[in-house]
Amino acid sequence: MTETTRIKKTPATLILFAWLVVGIPAGWGVYNTVLNAKKLFATSPPAQMPQKETGRV
Repeated sequence: MTETTRIKKTPATLILFAWLVVGIPAGWGVYNTVLNAKKLFATSPPAQMPQKETGRV
């Protein structure tokens, strides 16, 4: 008695579509996270001292 197992292959277009459905939002999230993280680690310019008024007009 022999039994053959049939393997059903998933179409490549369906696999590509599934990767795009998951990958595009994930990539967008990583991109926005990097942009916001850059703001946290950016150095701000040094504060300047206010100019003293001389009283001349």
